[in-house]
Amino acid sequence: MPSPQATQHLLPPPTEINDTHKVYSIAAWCIVLGIITSLCVLWRLGLRFQTRTFGADDYAMVPALLFYIGWTAMAAYVNLHAGVGKPLWEITLGEYSVWFKGIIGSAWLYPATTCAIRISILLFYQRIFVATPRSRIKYAIWFLLALQAVYLVVYSILPAFICRPLYKAWHPLERQQYFNDWYYYYLQVALYSTSMAFDAILLVFPLYPVMKLQLPLKKRIGVSVLFMMGAAASIAAAYKLAIFVTEMKRYTDIDPRWLLYEMSTRVPPQFDHYGRTFWIPSQVEPTVALIGTSLPALRQSILSASKRLSTIFTFSGSSSFGNLGKILGS
Repeated sequence: MPSPQATQHLLPPPTEINDTHKVYSIAAWCIVLGIITSLCVLWRLGLRFQTRTFGADDYAMVPALLFYIGWTAMAAYVNLHAGVGKPLWEITLGEYSVWFKGIIGSAWLYPATTCAIRISILLFYQRIFVATPRSRIKYAIWFLLALQAVYLVVYSILPAFICRPLYKAWHPLERQQYFNDWYYYYLQVALYSTSMAFDAILLVFPLYPVMKLQLPLKKRIGVSVLFMMGAAASIAAAYKLAIFVTEMKRYTDIDPRWLLYEMSTRVPPQFDHYGRTFWIPSQVEPTVALIGTSLPALRQSILSASKRLSTIFTFSGSSSFGNLGKILGS
């Protein structure tokens, strides 16, 4: 913690909120993605319920959706009220407190959300690919489900040791005495790496059973792509991990004006890009997973809707050209 003598010549944080230079695009993207994804999942659940095909994967999707909505609400609130999108020296102590609460909240909500989504995907794989009670695929799925339980337990316990006492984590002027920044860094790297590994496994998992189907190669490839889209979050997870590690080691390209303020001794300078380096990747990852895993259930409905639209546009176009011909002919 910096001494009073070291910071007495630095400018204090502002006492009044000033959003003149605030950029709202991060919050807007989180809200838009959250709404689109939630509607997509609700559409999937509604179709399954309507057709009486509601299965274990759909029941597991309900808590996944609730966690995702909670994540979206937290992301929107933090980005709107924590000073994200403003120059760091324009952020008040109250806004920094909300910022740090978002960091702590995400440390628990992220593993719960991603775990619930992966459980739904695994139960969907079991629904599609397990044909016999003693299938090897069934045991593989059960093993992966057990690993999800371990993942959730481990990463629900470890965040409790980020800061002791925990409530000091969101006190901007005191957190440095109690918050272990390196512990948080390595915990996040381990968390994102584990999530990326699980997502990569789910990405390739359908390939073996699909390729054994008695279908033309083109159709087998199409079915594989359709199933793999739900696990394509591994790509977003890889990007999130890479940008997190890169950003935390970035000590160049820092606005020199930030060094004139007292909070520069208490807040990492990498926070200047926190919206696009943390909140956007964190929102995109579960978004891709939820939409991707809903597409197989929505496939028939989407195809039917596209055919109806095609028919409407074709009929409309024919009528327009017919009327045009009458007009020109007259």
